[in-house]
Amino acid sequence: MEAPQRKSVGTLAVACIEHRGPHSDIGRVYHELHAWARKAGVEPAGQPFTVFLQSPREMDWATGRFEVCLPVPEGTAGSDDVAVKTLAATDVLSVVVEGPYGEIPAHYSEFLAWIDYQDATVTGPPREVYLVHPGPDGSGDPATFRTEIQFPVRAEA
Repeated sequence: MEAPQRKSVGTLAVACIEHRGPHSDIGRVYHELHAWARKAGVEPAGQPFTVFLQSPREMDWATGRFEVCLPVPEGTAGSDDVAVKTLAATDVLSVVVEGPYGEIPAHYSEFLAWIDYQDATVTGPPREVYLVHPGPDGSGDPATFRTEIQFPVRAEA
């Protein structure tokens, strides 16, 4: 785990699919979203990510609720299966972790302990931004995957 940092994340237009199920479903749902984008002729406008709709302190990683998101150009139209919305700009505390996706949930405990130590106030659900991820065909070495975990926090005074 790299050293955590504070940064600002700008407003993002995203296409997303909401899902309830295990953390391991994220890849499958991401492939559905990516297939929708290709079919609709939508060029991604950034790195894919997941927004968790439950607190990681309370989440059951086998039955969690999450949205798999893909940044898209403003004005992109959704479909019956894919919602398009705008996420507000926010400050986040973030950390980059490397390795297989199955190891990500364990990093939350360590990162949340650090956030508590910093006495930061979490203001929204966490995101996982997939910096180095499998290719569209599922190829890639899981040991090289890089994921940025972000927690929205109250802006510093």
